[in-house]
Amino acid sequence: MKLYWVTTDDHDEDWFIVASSSQAACKAHEDREGYNPGDARAEAIVDIPENVPSEPGWPSEEFLRSLGADVLHDGQPRVVEIGGRKFCEGMLESRLNEIVDDEFEARGQGRLNQTKKSSFH
Repeated sequence: MKLYWVTTDDHDEDWFIVASSSQAACKAHEDREGYNPGDARAEAIVDIPENVPSEPGWPSEEFLRSLGADVLHDGQPRVVEIGGRKFCEGMLESRLNEIVDDEFEARGQGRLNQTKKSSFH
């Protein structure tokens, strides 16, 4: 098993996947995130030692730490450093939370998701 970094052109859902091959990592990402076959690319980041129990799919932060990762930011988006490289989670969820907060704020209800106001307005 390996830890893969899986990306798509829109970078909305980029994240790690534990899989037996890059093809399996891409398929899991495409299936779980609603992408078409061939949309995802997977890069092997870490070989998972045999003594570390692993299941295919999204790894927990605890699992990433067991592989030597440092979670630099555990909010949205998550940022992880592993093997001297920094990886930033896809930003779709944080963008959606920002839009929702903009709507709540416009109604005088504050920013319930506690996102910062976008500079795009």
